[in-house]
Amino acid sequence: MSKINWLTIENLSNSELFKSNCVIFKHSPRCIISKIVLKKFEFQYSDKCGIDKFFLINVIKEREISNQISTQFQINHESPQLLLVKNKSLIYSASHSDINFKDLLKKNC
Repeated sequence: MSKINWLTIENLSNSELFKSNCVIFKHSPRCIISKIVLKKFEFQYSDKCGIDKFFLINVIKEREISNQISTQFQINHESPQLLLVKNKSLIYSASHSDINFKDLLKKNC
């Protein structure tokens, strides 16, 4: 069981995504690397991080939303991919083995 209260995005235009500081984790449940990185990230999680919301995007089921996020922030789609959004701006992104909760904490300070 994850210590993170993962939220989903139903509709990007009505989303809470741009109203708070948040993390977006793009994940493919079909990819073993994505599963490993997600579990590692969840294991490293600390509730003292100062991040309001954590969104988990299933890139298979929610491909359109994943693509919209990539377009919104002008980044390539990758999976797994981690994005830190503050004040409606992309502050930090990482993918694959570069995803690390400790690095996220450094960028969030």
